[in-house]
Amino acid sequence: MPNILIIGDEEDPHVSEVCNSLKNKKVDYFILNPFKGEFNTLTYTFDPLEILISYKEKSISYSDITAVWWRFKPLLTNYPKTIGEFETQSFIKREWQLTLEPLKHYLKECFWINKRDSDSLARNKPYQLDLAVQNGFKIPKGIISNNSPFINETVNDFEKFLYKPLSYFIIPPDRILYSSLMTTKELAVKKNNIELAPCIFQEYIEKDFEVRITIVGTTIFPVKINSQKHHKTKFDWRKDQQKLEYEILDLSPEFTSQLLKLHSAFGIFYGAYDFIVSPDGTFHFLEVNPAGQWLWLERAMNLNISESIADALIKGE
Repeated sequence: MPNILIIGDEEDPHVSEVCNSLKNKKVDYFILNPFKGEFNTLTYTFDPLEILISYKEKSISYSDITAVWWRFKPLLTNYPKTIGEFETQSFIKREWQLTLEPLKHYLKECFWINKRDSDSLARNKPYQLDLAVQNGFKIPKGIISNNSPFINETVNDFEKFLYKPLSYFIIPPDRILYSSLMTTKELAVKKNNIELAPCIFQEYIEKDFEVRITIVGTTIFPVKINSQKHHKTKFDWRKDQQKLEYEILDLSPEFTSQLLKLHSAFGIFYGAYDFIVSPDGTFHFLEVNPAGQWLWLERAMNLNISESIADALIKGE
């Protein structure tokens, strides 16, 4: 029988949906949530080695685990108010990270969504863009740098250009850093900020529509996002994704084959891919998120992404 370890939060609706599918299939799973250590425990003992995971009064040895789903998301609801709180939270996070990371070694024979090393590399934007080009995809012209003069020289060739972060910046409840149009004048004004950390600057490509393609193994869920119908979502559809119109998109066999080749090159089992489609029908690769959200699309388009993830964890492939 499969024994599935989920590293994440049961209150995460994506985790909850997959767990519901596992329950319906009468499959055992164990959740390890580092933010709720009082309810979930991880214990190492030595000579001989034993790793024990406890969840809701159930325990399992690492040797009995058959599959691992790593969906460990940052906790964004409890920000420190003092330096002491900040240092305490940072310490706790480091201690958990150093305790969790060895699992990729001790559970290396298990099926993973996703393998930790592949997942970590696939999150890297320079690596993503380069690998996409190597696999025949078009990407927006651009630069990743904190070299202000070099950035200015590059974007001067663009009619319009976008700023994009390489990671995320969120301050609850509603301060989120999205992709945004910029001008050369703004670049000059924000020169000191730009030089603090590298940024992505890309040529703005006029869009016909956008595409989110969720891949589970080799199963593809392609969705057309009609982002250009609303002013608020023209530059970044995430600003109002619940109000957008979506359609299932037919992909050509050639594009599908090319995309699956790229997915295999990333070495990940699950990935959420974002593309822009220009008015001439050209697909432009933007990014892949190895832990991207899917639930709003699943519900809007009646997709079976959650069940596909559950089935993969059960089968171990």
